[in-house]
Amino acid sequence: RKASNLKIRAGMETQEMALLFSWNTEEMLCMNPRTQKYISCPVTGHFNANMDEVIAMTVTSSNDIYFLTEKKLRYRDDGRLSLLVYNHLRNIWVHQSSVYRFARDDHLVEDIEECLVEADGQLYYLAVSHRHKVDTIVRIKRHNRHTDQWAECSQLLIINNWNAQVGKAVSCGTHIYFITGREMHRYHPSKDQWCKMAAPIIDPYINTAIGTTTEIFCESDDLGEMYLYDTVSDRWKKLPDWTFPQEEPYQNMESDYSVYFVLEGQLHLLTGFSNDVHSGTISYACQLCVLDRSKRVWTDLKVPLQNACCLWRPNVHPVARMYLPCLNTNAIDVQNTANP
Repeated sequence: RKASNLKIRAGMETQEMALLFSWNTEEMLCMNPRTQKYISCPVTGHFNANMDEVIAMTVTSSNDIYFLTEKKLRYRDDGRLSLLVYNHLRNIWVHQSSVYRFARDDHLVEDIEECLVEADGQLYYLAVSHRHKVDTIVRIKRHNRHTDQWAECSQLLIINNWNAQVGKAVSCGTHIYFITGREMHRYHPSKDQWCKMAAPIIDPYINTAIGTTTEIFCESDDLGEMYLYDTVSDRWKKLPDWTFPQEEPYQNMESDYSVYFVLEGQLHLLTGFSNDVHSGTISYACQLCVLDRSKRVWTDLKVPLQNACCLWRPNVHPVARMYLPCLNTNAIDVQNTANP
């Protein structure tokens, strides 16, 4: 195993940062709005943006940052995916393992979502498919770091999933949760078992979700509707309407995506916007807000790179502790050039 996780020692200058990746994954933006650090790094090493495509990414509890990649269509082979791990000290991506996609079934459509999560100290590859466009199937493979082998685990079958096009897999504590608008199921890694939990109250679709230590935050497709699941009590509740900043230029723009991430213990929401295509030109903006739970208020952090945020991949923004000396040596600090 190629060691990559950052062993924090005395004298190391590290900082917890959210990681944003451009659509073509040529660029990684490491940011911490509180300290006003915005550092752009090229994605280099065993990754070629012209040939490879990132389909999932995650950060583990040991601070390992992983890509799951596939070859682009014209280079694609036999369904093999590559697991790349980030080497903090060298600031490059290194190939660690290969995993094959699940065999295709004639009754399954293309995988709607593939993701990479950690639970109970182990790495899991999940593929979500549909059968007859009604039932949802979640299939899992677990990575054994000692043997570098992937093993299939118990799959989840949801019958008559009325909103079959939507479902989110979330890692929370030592478990994996799969959430739809009607059902939620929990996977127990040590038992290799799924069990049905309290039904969500989200209506109709889940836009984004994230797990913390004992809580899962979800947002419905209608921005502003937030829900909280307590993993200890197995209960859902709708959160009160919290004040959300509506400032220019966002008032006259359409929301394209939103995603949660937890940075330094605080919940953040990044939303991407675009204007009306009928205007002849399309402009983009993004808004990054942080939640003050005690005051029930979202605060706009007014991050830089407003015009470039349309380029960020909307599916996930992992958070990791980054070694600043390496980033500053090999990267470009965009803090002072973000708003020319």
